[in-house]
Amino acid sequence: MTNLGFNEIIALILVVGATVFPIWLGLRLRRTKPGELWVGCLLCLVFGPIGQVYVEGWLPWFLIVLGVCIGVQQVLPSEPAMLIMVVSSPLVMFFRLRR
Repeated sequence: MTNLGFNEIIALILVVGATVFPIWLGLRLRRTKPGELWVGCLLCLVFGPIGQVYVEGWLPWFLIVLGVCIGVQQVLPSEPAMLIMVVSSPLVMFFRLRR
């Protein structure tokens, strides 16, 4: 039997909210402000690869950027890896929206 207390329930709600909120925001902004370059880049800067939800056909791009972020963490030291992870998703969004 599991022992779920108040702290675990709050942590679970926060984790689910932190996962669902960027997806909801990206889908909502896709309908209200479609194709805005600054909105897409800002979403990707704040939420990382999940910001790719803003543009149709987001799943392959999400997986590519996520793979880059995970691979860079494995290969490079922490400071260059962090720089590449922060910059990679907005750059991909920039090139997707410029097409």
